[in-house]
Amino acid sequence: MPHYSVIITRDVTESTTVEVEAETPQQAEVTAFEKLFNSTDAEWEIDEGSWNKADAYVTGVDETA
Repeated sequence: MPHYSVIITRDVTESTTVEVEAETPQQAEVTAFEKLFNSTDAEWEIDEGSWNKADAYVTGVDETA
């Protein structure tokens, strides 16, 4: 009987905080995305409770033997 390696995936969300100065909340969003895009050292953390809320689904099946 063949053996398979099955990748099972669950989606999670991650967040990071970006500190910016801006005149409006909308400008703060744009500035934060620009700052994040130009950053090489952003630290992302899995959102609390995110890791066990999503339904699992198969993203790959490969025969191994």
